[in-house]
Amino acid sequence: MKLKYLNGLYLFKKAYEITRREIGVSLVILLFMTIIFAVVMWIAEHSTNDAYTLWDALVWTIVKYVDDPADVAMAPQTILGQVVGTMVGILGIAIFAVPAGLVGSGLISAIEEQKEEEKTAKNSLLLHKRFRRIAQSASWFANAKGLKVTLKGVPRFRSMDDIRVKLGLTEDEIIAAVNNCPDMRLMNMASTKRVDDNPQDRIVVVHFPLNREYGCFIDRGSDVTIVAPAAVTELGTGNFAFSLAAMGGFNYVSKELTPNPDDPFGFYTMQKSKLGLIGDYDIKEDVESQALHFMDDLRGLKHKSEAAGRKHWFIFIMATTKSSDCQMHLWRLATDSKRLLPRLTVGGVEYGSTVLSDSEQMLQNILQAINATIGQRNVSINGSERPIEIRLDDNNILKSVSRSNIMCRMGGGDECNALTVRISYEVLVYHSAHLLIARDLAKALKDEIEPDRELTAEDKRCFMEEGDGYADQFGKMDIFNSDPEALRQMIESENRGARQQFEHLDLDGNVEKVN
Repeated sequence: MKLKYLNGLYLFKKAYEITRREIGVSLVILLFMTIIFAVVMWIAEHSTNDAYTLWDALVWTIVKYVDDPADVAMAPQTILGQVVGTMVGILGIAIFAVPAGLVGSGLISAIEEQKEEEKTAKNSLLLHKRFRRIAQSASWFANAKGLKVTLKGVPRFRSMDDIRVKLGLTEDEIIAAVNNCPDMRLMNMASTKRVDDNPQDRIVVVHFPLNREYGCFIDRGSDVTIVAPAAVTELGTGNFAFSLAAMGGFNYVSKELTPNPDDPFGFYTMQKSKLGLIGDYDIKEDVESQALHFMDDLRGLKHKSEAAGRKHWFIFIMATTKSSDCQMHLWRLATDSKRLLPRLTVGGVEYGSTVLSDSEQMLQNILQAINATIGQRNVSINGSERPIEIRLDDNNILKSVSRSNIMCRMGGGDECNALTVRISYEVLVYHSAHLLIARDLAKALKDEIEPDRELTAEDKRCFMEEGDGYADQFGKMDIFNSDPEALRQMIESENRGARQQFEHLDLDGNVEKVN
């Protein structure tokens, strides 16, 4: 019963908030009309009675709204004064009728809004169920016993048509549900095609794990960190990187959120001068703190490996439409702006390498293992089967990275190893066996970099069973819950903490110089 009363008070408060502007305007008009009536009445009465003051007229007018003013002030005696008194009486009725009508209208709007919020919350739960971890029919392999094993994974996306048919929701209801969920967003699959291909718009819903104000952070104690620095703008990279990290037992970091949805951008290349171009102060502060928190988390993982006397590997997962449809590029070429980088000559041009010299053989072994597995897989394009091409440092397609690139900022080639894996969208988004590709890549990395590190029982279970989504495969971890309000509170708390912690630092973690 108390909850019902509290809900009634909440609705009344909501109704006032909805109509307070209108109520405020009506009160201003009332005050204005009261003063005019009082002045007219004073002019009329004062002409026949010098003792009649403006104060008498004002008091009589105001008291008339709620009671008989005869005991408080002298009633008007002139015809004009009595006419004004009659109009004041009529206005007195409006004093209660107009606000009551406004509040009543606001109450109806508040009730409708509450119903809409409840409906949207229900739809949000239904939407999350469309992202349960399910069997990927094309992703099966034979285990050590020769038995067929099918990988399970969270769907990369769900189309609007699929959701409309399966859940019976309208497009507006789907959009409202997505906007209500901090761990979901709408993306256009036209962005995965070249402009020359005249891609058609196709809006899809994407779901992602969330436990940071910038995205997701998982520390598994590995010397390998899989990073999706542009998952917020590149469809499929976050899902693939998450799968890759889980299968290899690697750390995982992704950039999934942006305080500026009108201009989302990733953290693959970061320059604070560009972040500073954002006009809105609050958005600028949140973007900068996100970037600094993201970089700090990566450095923390690197320092753990260094403290144990080992070198860290950062594997950045990116998408590309620049290469042909069936390619996976491994990239480590950088400009020579950082002199400590190992030197490489590719196509007659000298570059710096973001992979350490003493790790070069490991990279070649990884490349060989990938060629032996992923390189033997075919992708169906326009009805024809084509093999996936694995390329290293193809500078005819991609260009070397600069000092502001995250591979260099992390100390790639100097303090650690940093490698970018750029995957064509045909492989990343449209290939039905993407989980097998993630598994092959995870095995190649682990066998070469961490062959002696045992996967936990939890890691081994990943992608072996169906479940509720991202949270389920981690024992329903609270940080991956799908409660929109809890996620919003987490994001706000993380934003406040990041602002306080990184306010005076630059992107390299140093105290900024004040001019």
